[in-house]
Amino acid sequence: MSRSTASSPTTPNASSAGARAIASPAFDALGVAGLLEAAIAAVPTGVTIADPALPDCPIVYVNDAFTRMTGYLPEEVLGRNCRFLQGARTDQAAVARVREAIARRAPVTVELLNYRKDGSRFWNELHVAPVFDAAGALTAFIGIQHDVTARKKAEAGRERARRLAERANRTKSDFLAAMSHEIRTPMNGVMGTLALLLETELDAEQRAYAETARQCGKDLLAIINDILDISRIEAGKLAIESVPFRLAEVVRAVLDLAAAAAAEKGLKLEARIAPDVPDTVIGDPLRLKQVLTNLVDNAVKFTAVGGVTVAIDQAPEATGGGLSFAVIDTGIGIPPSVQKRLFSRFAQADPSITRRFGGSGLGLTICRRLVTLMGGEIRLDSIPGKGTTFRFVLPLRAAEGAGLAPERVLPDPSPPKPPAARGRVLIAEDSRTNQLVVAAILRRAGWTVDVVSDGREAVRRATETDYALILMDVQMPELDGLAATRRVRALPGQRGQVPILAISGATAEADRRACAQAGMNGFLPKPIDRTTLLDAVEAVLADRRCPQPQPSPPAPAGPAPSGGDESGREDPLIDRAVLADLRESVEPARLPRLLALFAEEAEARLARIAEALAGHDLDALARLAHTLKSSAGAFGAAALARAVAALEEEARAGRAEEAARLAERVFALAQATLAALRAPETVA
Repeated sequence: MSRSTASSPTTPNASSAGARAIASPAFDALGVAGLLEAAIAAVPTGVTIADPALPDCPIVYVNDAFTRMTGYLPEEVLGRNCRFLQGARTDQAAVARVREAIARRAPVTVELLNYRKDGSRFWNELHVAPVFDAAGALTAFIGIQHDVTARKKAEAGRERARRLAERANRTKSDFLAAMSHEIRTPMNGVMGTLALLLETELDAEQRAYAETARQCGKDLLAIINDILDISRIEAGKLAIESVPFRLAEVVRAVLDLAAAAAAEKGLKLEARIAPDVPDTVIGDPLRLKQVLTNLVDNAVKFTAVGGVTVAIDQAPEATGGGLSFAVIDTGIGIPPSVQKRLFSRFAQADPSITRRFGGSGLGLTICRRLVTLMGGEIRLDSIPGKGTTFRFVLPLRAAEGAGLAPERVLPDPSPPKPPAARGRVLIAEDSRTNQLVVAAILRRAGWTVDVVSDGREAVRRATETDYALILMDVQMPELDGLAATRRVRALPGQRGQVPILAISGATAEADRRACAQAGMNGFLPKPIDRTTLLDAVEAVLADRRCPQPQPSPPAPAGPAPSGGDESGREDPLIDRAVLADLRESVEPARLPRLLALFAEEAEARLARIAEALAGHDLDALARLAHTLKSSAGAFGAAALARAVAALEEEARAGRAEEAARLAERVFALAQATLAALRAPETVA
């Protein structure tokens, strides 16, 4: 061929034979080989031919498109193996796939980063195919190259956008969790004070005001909980359980919650269960209750006459089996034009509905997502003016030894039973308002109450007095609730076995797990209302088993520039993905300055950490470690961030010797981390 200056392989007989088989005599007279060469030379796709009969399988033909793509002239390419296009960032796994295919004389397609003559990079979608003659002998390898750089950049851009969106979503979820703690703490005082006020002598007008305020507080808490549920679901932090539970108990609890509102409107409220439905099934009772509560509450809200029925049946085996749930009302119905958007966030059938009935518009969104997480799908049937039915099927299976559920369930008309146990209770809570509310509720229930404001005093009181129960706030000055619980658990005899109920505005699963690991028996989220508090106290006292704290295993002795946590997991010194995201978020020229600023601030904080250690000031040490942990994580110093987090925990727990040991590790990691961040390849 005209561009080849080396020996060309024999024209592939198999290909030529095929061409003659489908070509007319007139076409054959024109010269097949010449036309094929002209066509290959004219296509916009890079084409190369390599000769396997020659040493190192050199390229013996290139077309103009290959020259334009790579910047290499034919005389610079012919006679060379194609590896000259590779560079430092070429994926060696893709190269190995090509070599393996050539060795097996098989076709292969890969995408790999190649380098042009001027050093610039481009993504090459490479197709390599062997060519055999009529006798089956290998005569050539044909390479087809497509420059797919634009597509790869678009894919990388979408991936960066996805990572940034996920990071923003995580930040939003963390912000909402933090804000929920701040909101729940004062709401605890508001709701508890209103509950106490309603138990005093009030005239009709005063009682109406107090009831209105309490209802507004409940509505606000419902909105807060809905937003937090959405955030947890979107962040993938909401786990679905699979445990045995009694179906009728969950349904009755749902009906009990809606009974007062239904009775006020004169509505009939019941559940009907098919005769073949098991009484005990495997699934998530909490999330099933949440879905049914949302649907029943909505049904009662939008129904003026008639009633609301929960129907439960066996789902047909043809559709996968499980249980079919339906919430049927005789309410206002939903027009077909708005049914399709009803499960969208903040959507209701009509804007006037929010003003008339209230609500955030998040309930049905949460229902749909929870049903999906549990393996089902929710839908609705509605006729305006006649009512609505929401249906969903869940893959719930019967538990071993299950009997049959009752065919009819009604709300329980009996009031909740007061706690049977009485005795002395210790409340450890730094908020004066919360102290007053919780103490008043417990005293009215017959308890003798002692109150302290910090964890250190709580440990002292627990050492001196036999308490029936300790209510321990998690976040307190002097000594937090987790550390205080560990010290109580270390006491000898019965005083170390006292039931401890955690009180916290932080309600994430990690917070609950930390309380259990510290040795607490139960978890009570803020804000606290009277019924929830007394029920939680009764539940803890009914099960007096005392979980022991679960200390972390000792860390390796001596400083080491490693980011491994106590379980052996290793964190990188520098998380390149975090730095890449940071580089995308700011102007590239600003990144070196930001890294330098972080290094300066980190060195200043490390000096102050050393001063706090020398002065045995564990509170200052914890605060400084907390600040350094956040900034280290933001700049991808993963190992340092984890080590500083461990230092913060030990300082907050008052373990001075362990904190000093971890500080040495932090100093060593910081030195290695700052050196890595200042390296030219990091800031480039």
